[in-house]
Amino acid sequence: MADTTIAGYTIPKDSHILLSRLGLGRNPKIWTEPLEFQPERHLNTANVLLTDPGLRFISFSSGRRGCPGISLGTSMTMMLFARMLHGFTWTKLPGVKSISLQERNAGLALAEPLVLQATPRLAAHLYI
Repeated sequence: MADTTIAGYTIPKDSHILLSRLGLGRNPKIWTEPLEFQPERHLNTANVLLTDPGLRFISFSSGRRGCPGISLGTSMTMMLFARMLHGFTWTKLPGVKSISLQERNAGLALAEPLVLQATPRLAAHLYI
């Protein structure tokens, strides 16, 4: 290992480098309209390479120390959301005029809680 320079920044030997997931997820060089809520951009697997050197999707880390359960985790998350969307009708609570998806300053949580009412589409005994 030796000192190196990347993009005009000198990085001394033995330095620890931390990546900002927030910054990577909102990089306009990688994403079109990075500040817009567009979850559908991740549905096209051609746009989401979990080993992408551009680090567009780094939720499970990267490299040889990346999460070994990456495929299981992404598959289970997609199945969970699919089952919730398929099994329930989602509505705003009475008296709620609008839903805001505005994020808190840190960007990892909504500024206001998202509270919805889930109504089962089938009889309750069919969900057991």
